[in-house]
Amino acid sequence: MKTLKGFCLFHVLILGQAVFAQQTSQASAPQPLNASVSDFGTSFVFSPPPICAGCVEAELGLLSLDSGRYLPAVLSVAPFPTHTDFSVLVNILDSGTTSGKRTTHFGNRFDFVVRHQLLRRGGFVLTLAPRGVVFTRDLEGGRAGGTVGLAYGRGNNLGVINLTYTSAIGSSPANPKNNYQGSFDYYRTLNPKGYAAFIGLQHETSTGNPQLVSTEGGIVIPFRNGQAELATEQLSLNTHPTWQFQARVIVNWGRIIGR
Repeated sequence: MKTLKGFCLFHVLILGQAVFAQQTSQASAPQPLNASVSDFGTSFVFSPPPICAGCVEAELGLLSLDSGRYLPAVLSVAPFPTHTDFSVLVNILDSGTTSGKRTTHFGNRFDFVVRHQLLRRGGFVLTLAPRGVVFTRDLEGGRAGGTVGLAYGRGNNLGVINLTYTSAIGSSPANPKNNYQGSFDYYRTLNPKGYAAFIGLQHETSTGNPQLVSTEGGIVIPFRNGQAELATEQLSLNTHPTWQFQARVIVNWGRIIGR
């Protein structure tokens, strides 16, 4: 569950990531993304600004947690000429070891997120993102809730906060009734080409489980019309410290809808 949350948020879902002065001015002609992290997957937080109107963006990554190996993917579409986009997040493959035997299958969780920018003023961005979760195997029911995303950027510095709450539709030990996550990431653009580094902190609490505190760090490597991201997360530091590693590629295909 934590793995999927780390993936979704979500920083995804993912960061900004995050993050983010991200993709606010992409035109149909190919151009680099602004220095920022993944909309949903690589970091704890996700990017408050939606992708450009009419654009399509795809993410594909590799995530390692203990003996588990995962291929998280995100597809984001902005079909309307407004500051709104729609995203679906899923693990294309889940591979884990149980009793010494490794099993691999398609992910059993789909996250659906609608991201709408409510306010942009100066370097401040406020976004509301209702979200839902559907389980396709092993678990019953789903989840519903939302995220408030706030970002403030000045010069080469950017801070992003995500406050996320979801509630179970048919709760169980593996699908807790209530879940809250508070996440913060700080980003620093390193040069004019868009190379960046980020660090972050996350606090999580859910029904029937101990509170968890996690940290992370990563880098962003831009290329034409996209970027690669590498991140390391130190999860549940206050209970059972675990390392998680991620690599991800994000490509914005430009203005495809209504061209």
